[in-house]
Amino acid sequence: MNWALLAGLIAAYTWYIRGGGVPPGAGRIARYRRWMRRAPLAFGGSALLALALAGRIDTLWQLPAEFAALEAKARHFAGFGGNMATLKIAVLVGFGGGAVLGLAISRWQVRRGKRPFTAGDIERILPQRGGEFGWTAALGVAAGIVEELFFRLALPLFAALVTGDALLGFALATLLFAAAHRYQGWTGMAFSGVAGALLAVLYLATGELWFAMLIHALLNLNGLVLRPAVLRRAGD
Repeated sequence: MNWALLAGLIAAYTWYIRGGGVPPGAGRIARYRRWMRRAPLAFGGSALLALALAGRIDTLWQLPAEFAALEAKARHFAGFGGNMATLKIAVLVGFGGGAVLGLAISRWQVRRGKRPFTAGDIERILPQRGGEFGWTAALGVAAGIVEELFFRLALPLFAALVTGDALLGFALATLLFAAAHRYQGWTGMAFSGVAGALLAVLYLATGELWFAMLIHALLNLNGLVLRPAVLRRAGD
């Protein structure tokens, strides 16, 4: 059954990345609507269904036993002597500081007529008008939830159940996570792969999927809402 569930997850992933493209020249909102129609079903729906069929819904709030061997390694890599409360605070403070610094540098570049640095080709999905910011906010939060559910829990779990190797499961999930961002070009895929690996470490170290979801959503909101809004004003 685990083979079938893993195959189902990969089929859902393939359905998402290969089908239902928007027509050439379609606007941003058409792209947002496509994502909001397909991603929650392909990633969130398939993950929840697979977990339910396998009787593993409990993994939504506790780390699967299959990941236990990686937990200690992730905590050692994360540091802070295994103190997860301190780790969470450090991650949140680091995120906030990095976001402020990144905004300051980008604002400085825009004011001098330079193009701000972006981690890949994301121009086509960045909001340009007021009505688009609500879409990117919703997209950013939804992606943080359903992508973590799929790429940090369901996919590596069933890959581990099939292969007997949790590390291999996370490697597969991280590669597919990066490939799902292929529209951003090679640079975007590389950054997505690194982000996916760090989110996996964060999930394994804390044992709390919700915290990985929170950080993922905050990263998305920074890149898709806060940063474009600030730079839009700086360019006026």
